[in-house]
Amino acid sequence: RRNPQQQIGFGLMLLSHSFTLVSIYAYLVDVIGQLFFSSSDAVSRVIQAFAVFTVGYLARPLGSFLFGVMGDRVGRARPLKIVLMLMAVPTALIGFLPTYKEIGLFAPTALLVLRLIQGFAMGGELPGNACYIFEAAPIDRKSLLCSVITVSSVLGTLLASLVAFLLFRYFDRPVILEWAWRIPFLLGIPLAIGIGFIRREINDLPIQQGSRSDSVFSLLKQPLLDAALLFSSVTVFSYVLTVWMPSYLTRFLGYSVSLAQFTNVLVLLVLIPFYLAAGLFSRYWGVQKIVKIGLVVTLISVYPLWFGLRSASTSIVLATQLILAVVASSVAGVVMEALARYFPSAVRCRGMNLAYTLPAVFLGGTTPLICTWMIQKTGSLMFPAFYILFFGLLALPAAWRLKPLRL
Repeated sequence: RRNPQQQIGFGLMLLSHSFTLVSIYAYLVDVIGQLFFSSSDAVSRVIQAFAVFTVGYLARPLGSFLFGVMGDRVGRARPLKIVLMLMAVPTALIGFLPTYKEIGLFAPTALLVLRLIQGFAMGGELPGNACYIFEAAPIDRKSLLCSVITVSSVLGTLLASLVAFLLFRYFDRPVILEWAWRIPFLLGIPLAIGIGFIRREINDLPIQQGSRSDSVFSLLKQPLLDAALLFSSVTVFSYVLTVWMPSYLTRFLGYSVSLAQFTNVLVLLVLIPFYLAAGLFSRYWGVQKIVKIGLVVTLISVYPLWFGLRSASTSIVLATQLILAVVASSVAGVVMEALARYFPSAVRCRGMNLAYTLPAVFLGGTTPLICTWMIQKTGSLMFPAFYILFFGLLALPAAWRLKPLRL
């Protein structure tokens, strides 16, 4: 049988596949809206397509809970094999779906069902991977390998962006609408087969059960609150910086779309080495110290740095975004290990699943909307900085309650 270092290889190879499969939909939303919805208004079609995309997110908490319970009761490995199939099969089926023109309302209905299944599976994918790698990794590599989990989300977004770019680069729109739009979804098939071969070899790890006097609620209550608050801070900062920032620069600061997208790609590229650096340094300094320092630096620096985004100089705006990326990566790079440390083994899988998914669903999806709405209502271009600061302050007590390593 494989030793622990070989076992965690499945988590490091192609771990970004879930984010790639989900992000592809977002990058092709305009095409999907035209193919699967009947509205004659282009904006309405995009809104309908994004509504189906959002429904997938709403299914995540249920998947997180069920796969978390399964991971704690029958072992970490089985849920990871199941969620792979539940992610890959719907993605491939989307690539085979007839369009609205061919089967009418059955087309968007089928698309909605497949997105629900995808979202359900996604709820247990990344936190389940993180839980397994945290427990399987050698202690001297645990921090670095857990940081790869966070890196995987960035890699998935970049890979999806590259696939979408190549699609529009080499096919014109009529060809894309006719058949080429299916290619990115069908690429999920070989990707899933490769991951399936890796995951079939993983072994379950022993789960330390709590004492009979400890209820699941008592084991989860305080750790889940702390872990969710910490991850809420990471989620808000990350979504403002990488998802909403291009809209902020173009809509409110008057920069061109091409410049905003270019700087956003650079930010994503910078995040990767700094996520890994946070994991590497935490091996020597400790995750607790990295999280505490990262949060304090965030609280001190975000507001003054935000003024740099309002500069008339493009170079200053870019430099400010890159500095913000470095600040954000300090906590985000070690957050998966931090989540694992909050929970005892008996409830770790469900605790990590819920602590990750609930903020991702309810804050990730709403952060761009809230920031946009509040700037329009208040006229304050500094609101995003205050929003990041608010969740950073909420996470501060949770960071101080982060315990030393427990397996």
